Amino acid sequence: MLDHAGAAADLDLLLSPGDAAEFVALSDWRCRDGRVRASQLWVVLHRRHGDWTHAYRVVRDRRPGHLAVYLERAAEGDRRAELRDWLAARAGAAD
Repeated sequence: MLDHAGAAADLDLLLSPGDAAEFVALSDWRCRDGRVRASQLWVVLHRRHGDWTHAYRVVRDRRPGHLAVYLERAAEGDRRAELRDWLAARAGAAD
């Protein structure tokens, strides 16, 4: 999936064999400090050490060609639908 600038996120460093990554949305995400950043939102089901679901926000880093990945929420088990809904609600709140 592409970000606001047309660059594809590479989540390979986050994923182990058997993990499942789902793109949720592009968003102008309001950060804790009040700034708004163009972000890709992802839900990932990690299976390596038991099922854990993570909600990630991916943004372009200050360094050209680099991405920063923020873990916004984690939940034990396969909670993809719940975290996808949570991300979508947060994305909508930033608009």
